[in-house]
This record gives sequence, structure tokens and C-alpha cells, in this order.
Amino acid sequence: MAARAAVSCVTINRLLGFETFLLDAESSKMMKAPAIDSTRPDGWQTETPSHTLLELPAEIAAHGFDCYDLTMLHLPSIERAYLADVRAAFEESNVEIFQLLIDTGEIGSPDPQESSAGIEHTKFWIEIAAELGASGVRYVPGDSEPTPETMPSTAAAFRELYDFAVERGLKPATENYRIFTNEADDLLRLVELSERDYGWIADNGNPKGSEKYDNLAKLFPGATSMHAWALPDEDGRPDIDEFRRCLIMARDSGFDGPIMLHGAYTMDNFAWAPDLWSGVEEMRAEVLSVFGENS
Repeated sequence: MAARAAVSCVTINRLLGFETFLLDAESSKMMKAPAIDSTRPDGWQTETPSHTLLELPAEIAAHGFDCYDLTMLHLPSIERAYLADVRAAFEESNVEIFQLLIDTGEIGSPDPQESSAGIEHTKFWIEIAAELGASGVRYVPGDSEPTPETMPSTAAAFRELYDFAVERGLKPATENYRIFTNEADDLLRLVELSERDYGWIADNGNPKGSEKYDNLAKLFPGATSMHAWALPDEDGRPDIDEFRRCLIMARDSGFDGPIMLHGAYTMDNFAWAPDLWSGVEEMRAEVLSVFGENS
């Protein structure tokens, strides 16, 4: 399969009004998250959505995309009838849910109870991914440090979760995201110890500092998808030269998966463009220039 431009939950955040939802443990229902997310330095102020999640697949298809990463955080409901409606909306628009992104859970915690809860939490969302008709599912160990003690236990958890996902027809993947797997060496070691054929997302916005490109050079060769950011420069415009550098690294490594066009790593990722889709098109043009017309 050739590399191809795609979009994700991050790409279209503006269309959904930057709203997110979290699972309430007591009611087992999705509840709207606070309007401002204090974990982000730029905040996360919600707006009035222009689209519902059910309307989103047709909008994506209308702009020439057939592949999408869906986050659990964008599901306002997990009732079975609603999940069936979401699945139908994507299938009718011929847009693949490439992965359900599971963004919560502490699988890698040194606390056995917290780790066990993280495993069960992830299994819960794997079941949801199967109901949605997703091709795959992505989860990460969380924000604990990878240590000689936590690495083997987390690998065992990943082995268990891999088998659980595959039994439900899903392709499991992880990502260089959050503390445990943010460094390429830790991610690759975890995959190796899991003794399972994990895919992973190479996110070019998560590595920071002088070792960024060393990290990406290790991740791109085996990556099954890419979360692609055109990081903002001092004027808030995307640094297209840096973005192109990352694309060329991916291409030269033999990468051939979906390239999710995320934007400029700010609250409104396409605020620099006249509108969201023209910004997406500017990024897609770079993908085409690097990977060719079939991407």
C-alpha cells in the first residue's frame, strides 16, 4: 500500500467545536469534558460545533479523503444504537476508521491495581472499536516512567491486549505519545518484549529537542501510520520546510501508511489558513510533492 494523505480527529477539531467527552465510571456514559483543558498551555476553549460526528464522514469524503483516525474523546455516546449509527455513517461515506484512538488509561503504572484498571479500561474501548467497525485500535501505556520493573509487566499487558484486539478483528498499534513510549527506544523495546506484531504511529510533533530526528529515524521504518504536524513558527504559520523534512525522512525509510494531516500544533490547528480545508489542502500538497500523485 502506498502512503496516502488522511485526516483525523485532530484535523477536524474545529468542526466539532473542540468538544470532547470522557467516560463517567459510575454511569458508564460519556460526559462532556470541561470547556477549558488546563493540561494544554494554550487552553482548549469550546465553540459551537458546525457538524455532528454523524455528519462528519460525508464532510471528510466530500474533500477527497477515505481514511480517518477517530478518538474515543469525540464519542458523545457509547450506546449501541448510536455506535451503529456512527459505523453506518462512515461506511456509507466509504471512509475507513483506520484506528480508534484510546487516549486514557494507565496500563504501565507500577501500581498493580492501577495497571489492572488500565488494562480493563483499554479492553472496554477495544470492544467499542470493534462495534464501530474500525480497522485498528491504538493505545499507549500512559504517563508512568518506563523502568526495569514496569517494562516487563507492561509488555505482558500489551501481549494480553494484542490478543484481545486481534480476536475482535482489530489491528493493534501504539504510539510515541505520553511519557512511557515518548522515546523511540522505549517504544521499540516494549514492542519487542510484547512478542507481538504491533504497529505504531510515528508522531512528528511529540519528540522534542536535539534528539527529535534521531527518534523519528528509528520510528519511521516500522511505522504503520504517521501523525503529521507542520509545527508553527514564530509567526504562528506552519513551518513547511520542517514538515517537508519529516515527510522526506518517512519516504526514505520506506514508510507506506496513512499520513494524518494534523495542522500546526495549536488549539485551532488551522487558524493560520483562510479556512480549515484550505489548510488541509496545503499540507496535502506537500505530501503529494514528496510521495507522488498516488498518495
